[in-house]
Amino acid sequence: MTELIGVNEERCIGCNACIRVCPSPEANTVKVLENGKTVTVINNEKCIACGECVKVCKAKARDYEDDTDKFFKDLKERKIIVIAHPSIKTAFPGTWQAVLKWFKQNGADGVYDGSYGADICTWGYVRAIEQGNAKNVISQHCPAVVKYMELYHPDETRDLSPVQSPVSCEAIYIRDFIKKNYAVAVLTPCPAMKLEFEATGHAEYNITFKRLKEYFRRKKIDFNKTLEGDQHYDFDDQVQGCMGGIFPTPGGLRYNLSINIPDIIAVSSDGTGVYKELDEYCELPAHRHPQVFEALSCSGGCGCGCGIGNEGDQTALEIKAIMREVEIDARGRRKTALNGVDKQFKIFDDRINPKSLMRNYQSGGKTTPEPSEKELEEVYAKLGKTNEYDRKIDCGACGYSTCAEMAKAVYFGRNIPENCIKCAKASSGGAVPVSHPADNGKTAAIAEKVSGFANNLLADIENIYASLYNIDSSNQKSASMSGIVVNILEKVVGFCSSVESIDTDNLPMLVSTLEKLQSAVSSLNDNITECANGSATIREAMQAVADATTELNVMAQDMVSSVANKY
Repeated sequence: MTELIGVNEERCIGCNACIRVCPSPEANTVKVLENGKTVTVINNEKCIACGECVKVCKAKARDYEDDTDKFFKDLKERKIIVIAHPSIKTAFPGTWQAVLKWFKQNGADGVYDGSYGADICTWGYVRAIEQGNAKNVISQHCPAVVKYMELYHPDETRDLSPVQSPVSCEAIYIRDFIKKNYAVAVLTPCPAMKLEFEATGHAEYNITFKRLKEYFRRKKIDFNKTLEGDQHYDFDDQVQGCMGGIFPTPGGLRYNLSINIPDIIAVSSDGTGVYKELDEYCELPAHRHPQVFEALSCSGGCGCGCGIGNEGDQTALEIKAIMREVEIDARGRRKTALNGVDKQFKIFDDRINPKSLMRNYQSGGKTTPEPSEKELEEVYAKLGKTNEYDRKIDCGACGYSTCAEMAKAVYFGRNIPENCIKCAKASSGGAVPVSHPADNGKTAAIAEKVSGFANNLLADIENIYASLYNIDSSNQKSASMSGIVVNILEKVVGFCSSVESIDTDNLPMLVSTLEKLQSAVSSLNDNITECANGSATIREAMQAVADATTELNVMAQDMVSSVANKY
């Protein structure tokens, strides 16, 4: 099996963020290196390649592999056709047509539309439902979801859709109808697509958009110079896909099915929470299942996959807007007969054998047995969790949502006791600032007093901000008035220099100018006084903050000492 997600142990800082977001409870293992550094590595057999850990790793210790480099090397020596996943429109907004033209001009033996494969996929679902071959199904166009089901719900893989994914449907159509039996490369938003290609054999190269963008940057290829505004492209040997273009959007499959089967009970879910819902689905009796459960691993759909490469370029809102444009365009091109039958479906009825679209799944996975109470007791002892309260702290620092999950991970060797923050502090001689039920009364009194100090600090800080604002305003007024004073004085000096004597004609002008000077100086003096008062307010407030902070610090130290002495 290909190792899709990798770990750079030198970069890993052991922050447990990867464990926190990983849907697969057995995919991560904490270990201590020879130099004493704690890192988290991957159990590739249990990794579903969803890419969530890659998204959250701030240390850049996690990354994925795809076939981009291999593709460009092999392109010089063999015939390869390219299929573009429907999400290409979010990966290369406004320039996706130019990208596909580039592939055709640089050696690809054909460029095909994954959206057309999605249309075939919808047709396959509709026909399977009509014929009773798909009574209650979980969608399978997300390979991470398929892998999760094979690992943790092997018996329920029977509920995975018998219809191939959009990309595989397109590859089958090219092979069986267009009769091009060449190697297939797919432009995708997801490293997990390689899992599907290995399982089905329908494609050989997984080229993620992110790696493709990196390749274009290295080669100094800029498609922004050749912007194209519309949503159309002349694909090889076939028309452009229609409503299948919205498959990357959460609910895209559900929407497509409802067009053709208006009363279908189809639900959709996206993001890592979908795995909990899959667990719940598998626990429900069959009669409580929806007809179709559309499950996507990435929150926001395929357009937000870790292989899309839009970091810092597009927001989720912009991606949704692009997909809305795709939907509007597709609806405008969809054709139906007078009886309402989709004309595209009529073509598929004539050309495609539904059996060619069917897929089987691996069901050899085995669920890991739960440790016994005695075995967990031994683990809790290693963690220093000797009472029920300690076992339900559930702080999440270890990466797991509960202490029980951490205990199981330690039991199975996927984690170490030192990765528990309470255990680590205790073993290093540090005090563990955890309140116990017996201390509730004292803790409540301390909390109330701390809250009072916090409110006082907040009030003082607000006074500081108000004074700073007043000072800033006064300084601006002072600067303005100083300019006025200087201007008036220049006029007085100029006036006095230009006349030989003060007479009844020019005396009123001088008096008026001096009155203006007196008023300006008075305003300037007021502003200076206001600044001085504001500075005094700040000094007093800062002293109050300092005093309160000192007292709060002493109280906190007393609290820590009290807990440390008790335990």
